[in-house]
Amino acid sequence: MTAPALNVFVVDDDPTARMVATFQMEGLDARISEFADGESLLAALGEAPDIVILDIEMPGIDGIAACRAIRAASGSDIQIVFASSHDDLETRLTAYDAGGNDYIVKPYAPEELARKIEVARRVLEERRAAAGQTQYAQQAAFAAMSSMSEMGVTQEFLRASFGCRTTDELGRALCHALEQYGVPGLVALSDATESRCHSSQGACSELEVSILGHARGLDRIFQFRDRLAINYPHVTLLIPNLPLADLDRVGRLRDHLAVLAEGAEARFLAMSGETRRIAQARAVIGAVTELTRTLEEIESTQQDHRVQVLHIANDQLESLTRAFVHLGLTEGQEESLVALTQEGIDKIARLQDYATTLSGRLRDVTIRLKDVAAENI
Repeated sequence: MTAPALNVFVVDDDPTARMVATFQMEGLDARISEFADGESLLAALGEAPDIVILDIEMPGIDGIAACRAIRAASGSDIQIVFASSHDDLETRLTAYDAGGNDYIVKPYAPEELARKIEVARRVLEERRAAAGQTQYAQQAAFAAMSSMSEMGVTQEFLRASFGCRTTDELGRALCHALEQYGVPGLVALSDATESRCHSSQGACSELEVSILGHARGLDRIFQFRDRLAINYPHVTLLIPNLPLADLDRVGRLRDHLAVLAEGAEARFLAMSGETRRIAQARAVIGAVTELTRTLEEIESTQQDHRVQVLHIANDQLESLTRAFVHLGLTEGQEESLVALTQEGIDKIARLQDYATTLSGRLRDVTIRLKDVAAENI
C-alpha cells in the first residue's frame, strides 16, 4: 500500500517566491497549495496540511504569529519549515520559540528544499508509525484485559514504557508494576557489557544480584513451587513468593508477568537502537569535525605553496630575462622563451586553482554530512 501524497502549503506574500518553491517541488509526491498571507493560511487549516513552507516577513499576520496560531490549533502534527532571507541567530531562535521544525535561508537551492521536505516527511512517518503502534498496543491490551482488574496494571506499564529513555527508568517502571500487582519481585536488564538490577522493595542486595544471575540461565518461563522466573534475552523477571493460596490468581499473574517481560524486552531493544544511532551520529560529527580541521590545514598549506611557487616562477622568469644579455639570442627567440616560460607558469596556476576548487567541494560535502548526522541526534 503506497503512502498518501503529502499536503504541502507554500505561504509567502511574494508571488515569485511561491512560484519558485512550487516549481522546485515538481516531481515530489505532493499536493501543493499556495497562500499569499497568514490569514488565508489559517483559514485553510481544515485542509490538514502535512508541511508548511512559511515566510516570516508578511503583512498582517506574519510567519511567527501564524506558526503560533497553527500550534495552538493543531498541536505538533504539522511540520513547519520557516523560509527567510535572514540568517541570524535571533531570527532562528524566534522561529524555534514559535514552534518551527526547520529553517531554510532564501534564496535556496532545489536540492536543499528537497532535503528539508524529505526530513519533514520522515518525521511525519515516524510519528504516525509510533502513534499507530501505541494505539494498536493500547487497543489490544484493552480488548484482552478489560475483564480483569490486574490487566490494567499491564496496560499502564506498556503505556509508560514508551516514555522510558534509560535502562533504570524501564527497571523502575517494571518494579512499579510489580508493586501494583502486590507481589515482591526482582528485575535484571542486561546487555553485552553490564546488568542493571532492581527490586520492587528498594535497592538490590548482593545476594539478590547473584540470584538474578542464576535465574538468567533458566527456561523462558520457569516455576518451582512459589518461585517464578521469566527470561528474555535482555530481561529477567523473578518472583520469589507467588500467592499459591490463590491458584487462579497465580495463573493470571504468570500471563501478566510474561506480557510485562516481553514488553520490557521490546522497549529495551528500541532504546538500544536509539542509543546506537545517536552514538553513530556523534561519531560521524566528530569525524567530520576532524576532517574539517584537516581541510583547513590543507587549504592553508596550499595557499602558502601557491605564493611560494609564484615567487619562484617570477624569479626564474627574471633570471631568464637577465641571461638573454649573455646568450646572444635574437629578439624573436627571447620572446619565444619568455612565452614558453609564462605558459608553464599559467599551467601551474591553473592546477593550483583546480586543487582549491576540489578542496571547496570537499568542504561542502563535509558540511552536508555534518548536517545529516546532526538531524539524528
